Amino acid sequence: MTRRSRVWIPVVGAMLVLAVALPLLLRQPRTEPATPFAEAWEAGLTFPVRVIDGARIYDVELTDYPAVNGRVAYEGPTMSEGVENWNEAHAYRGVDLRAVVEGTVGLEHVETFTLVALDGWHKTLPGGVLTGETACGKVVLALSMDAESPAEWAAAPLLVFLPQDERFSNKDMLDALGADLAHYFGAAPSSTGLMVKGVVFLVMDYDGGPLPTLADL
Repeated sequence: MTRRSRVWIPVVGAMLVLAVALPLLLRQPRTEPATPFAEAWEAGLTFPVRVIDGARIYDVELTDYPAVNGRVAYEGPTMSEGVENWNEAHAYRGVDLRAVVEGTVGLEHVETFTLVALDGWHKTLPGGVLTGETACGKVVLALSMDAESPAEWAAAPLLVFLPQDERFSNKDMLDALGADLAHYFGAAPSSTGLMVKGVVFLVMDYDGGPLPTLADL
């Protein structure tokens, strides 16, 4: 046997091993989704929201957007001087509201936006909070809390703020929204009142007229 043939034997052997192993490796399950949100939501899950900007109407499916995750505790009203009233922190998964507005009406001309719930409860926020650069952090429509299935969570879609420090205080609310748009329990500021449940409409620059209802869908 020549030296050349002795060199080729291990090379050919390695090629045969690779030829057998490669198809098996290619059939292994993917460890990451093909897109940032391919596996974010359960199959068949739907959460439609209607965006209204004057005469322009956009019907949006929230699960068409990437999922964002975060944890936050909200501060309730102060009942005793100097005593903080923090609620338990929870982990949320939802959709960044900025992406929804950018994908429909655009951010440029939005001065305020109003979130309207199934039962008619609504809150108006300044458009500037959508940038994520205020004390609110990311403004999210949450579809899941503490890993609960969105299909089982009755509050979805829920308006949630996700600041970097994972605490949304009454001072944060006043700093970001101003006194006029903040929520109050009696005379006491309470950030928990901004958690609008079952959001179905986003109304841009609400002028104080009649708000949409389910009958308008």
